[in-house]
Amino acid sequence: MDEDAIYLQNQTIEWPNAKQVALKSESFDSGMRIASNAKFLGVRIPMRLHGLVRSAALERSIQRRQDSGKPVGGLRWWLSEKVGESPAKFDVALVQRTALNIKFISKQLGFLDAHCTAVIDTTNVRTVEVRYLLEPGALWKVGSIDWSDTQVGLDGADSQVEIDMMPGDDFAVDALEATRNKVAQDLRNRGFASVQASHVNFTADTSQSRHLHEVKLKIELAPEGWLNEETPKPHKEARFGRVTWSVEGAENDSLIRSNVVDFLMSIEEGMRYNDRVLYETQRRVVELPCVSRVDIPGSFNGLVNEKLIYDVNVLVHPAKRFGMTTALDMTRTDARYGPVLSWSLMDRLASGRGDEWDIQLSGGITSTRPFSYSNDYLVPNSGAWTVQAHYSTLGIPPIPLLKLRPSNRARSDFAFNWGRENRPEYAQNSLIFKWGFHFVENPARRSEFRIDLMELRRLKINTEEGFRKWLEDQSNPYLTARFQDYASILSRVDWRTDWSVTPRMGGSFRIQAEWTGWGLEAFGKNRNWASNESGQLLLGNIPFAHYFRTEAEWIWERKESQQIGTSWHGRLRGGWAVNGSNFNGIPFDRSFFAGGANGLRGWSARDLGPGFANPDDFNGGFVSGLGDLQGELSVEARKDLTKVFEMAFFTDLGNVWLQNSSADVASEKLTFDLRSLAWGAGVGARLDFEFFVFRVDAALRLYDPVEMAGSRWVSEGPSKGALHLGIGYPF
Repeated sequence: MDEDAIYLQNQTIEWPNAKQVALKSESFDSGMRIASNAKFLGVRIPMRLHGLVRSAALERSIQRRQDSGKPVGGLRWWLSEKVGESPAKFDVALVQRTALNIKFISKQLGFLDAHCTAVIDTTNVRTVEVRYLLEPGALWKVGSIDWSDTQVGLDGADSQVEIDMMPGDDFAVDALEATRNKVAQDLRNRGFASVQASHVNFTADTSQSRHLHEVKLKIELAPEGWLNEETPKPHKEARFGRVTWSVEGAENDSLIRSNVVDFLMSIEEGMRYNDRVLYETQRRVVELPCVSRVDIPGSFNGLVNEKLIYDVNVLVHPAKRFGMTTALDMTRTDARYGPVLSWSLMDRLASGRGDEWDIQLSGGITSTRPFSYSNDYLVPNSGAWTVQAHYSTLGIPPIPLLKLRPSNRARSDFAFNWGRENRPEYAQNSLIFKWGFHFVENPARRSEFRIDLMELRRLKINTEEGFRKWLEDQSNPYLTARFQDYASILSRVDWRTDWSVTPRMGGSFRIQAEWTGWGLEAFGKNRNWASNESGQLLLGNIPFAHYFRTEAEWIWERKESQQIGTSWHGRLRGGWAVNGSNFNGIPFDRSFFAGGANGLRGWSARDLGPGFANPDDFNGGFVSGLGDLQGELSVEARKDLTKVFEMAFFTDLGNVWLQNSSADVASEKLTFDLRSLAWGAGVGARLDFEFFVFRVDAALRLYDPVEMAGSRWVSEGPSKGALHLGIGYPF
């Protein structure tokens, strides 16, 4: 660090009656010309990281890269300038500029009489503190809003424009700009294609009601241009004339079938000009797999009945038909961790219906916690291979396209999947065929339904001899059902939507339900299907699964100011499943899990639950961490220290349980009990590499229901916890 430099210790903005004056510190973020050093728990971690790199070494590294023609970068530069940050140095000119910016921002917020001065505290030797004393004055309001009498060619359309700004609102620049854009957009949607935001002007009169601090506002529309120095050129209403579409390149004439384009096209000949239909048409067409870009050039082509005619052509730029990708991914879920290599081949122009197909091969090795009798789970001990064929098409066959609404963006999917997974305890082979569709129910809220009409599944499990003997010794039909071969014909409904209260507060909600076996049971009994020695009806020589399963997840997020760099996040999720009479329990792959990097982070995957169960109890008649009932609550505070480096505090609460119908009568400790809720808390560090987030979370068990009564709280025994590596955020 520069030994002669003076550093900025802290800077604050103060104004009288802060609770009564409608101002927030984050409103001035854009005006701060010196950013204070970011702190975490009182320690300037980014500045410390910056100091780890010697200036001379950094300069030599930069020079070497320049000499070799490489862009600025390298490990030293990344550690010093991206993860770390240089200390904020004090500069009098920048402080004075910040004071002026605070004053101007206050005026933009409606405090037209604002004034700001900077007070510099130099009592410390090498650091200073700056206080910006703001005198905001009164908040000016909008007194009245009128249209000017000099509108040019609107034919009364101005009286139909809806204006969000109302008398009594704050006289703020942001509100004026939003109104300007809204007025221009509304007029274009009413046919006046020549109107832009630059044509909308405001006249503000503050002289007549200065004692009331009110502004008389007039909206005036400038003409499209001038025929001469004295004659304005009025805006004229326009209508769509000739509407055509074409594909770039003569050899691509058959890229898309005409009925597909007709279905997606929102523009109609003779329709009043509307910006919205241009945008919707462009968005819909560009979503086709065979399209890379869509342009909609247009031109005015004369007058008809005093209306401008606007001809348009939808120009489609095709994407490459065939594509091939290879990817190496690090799988990190509640059940496994390890590298997975995949290769896929796709055809984006299968038949001209806006459809595509792809074939994917993948395989990898993973580490997983064995269920009951081994703790050697850090070494890769499992392998997985998958072959998948997938076909996606526009619409919902066999329903004709014209019977659907283009705004729903409906697509259907057909998928075939074969997979094999080898674990220490068993080898699992699965064969799946799925037919379903999805559509957008509300674009504004990104509300989407995904419906699997039919999923045919056949799962075969070959257990290892020691594990099979352990299952037999348990003599628990509900436990045995977890690892039993089964077939199923299931249906699934999934609904997801975003929600928001304010621009800073929002999130998402998701609920899913699936069911299988109920119709098969009734049909099989009526048809006298064959059954096994346990009385289970058979489908393809193996019992069919019989259960209902549902889960829901509510995620929220609150962002604080950009300068503070703090955001709050939370997740509440739960699940419930119940089995029918043809199957004694919920299959292992459809059960709920506890612990892991994305769940209760004080425990490893499946190292918690069900209920009070101890994962080391091999003869308890349960599978560690597995349940038919789930409840979890997580809250996390994230603090941006630099553009790359982020710290987080979090706490997790929850568990999984077995229901009375799937637990041994003598095992009440496995069923739901509020005292069996596990509680953990910890700290995390995240690195944002833009294309993915690398995460390390360390958590401590504050309350562990696995322990005996009297030793469950962190203060009653030795501390325990877990360390997790993850890709992406936990929620």
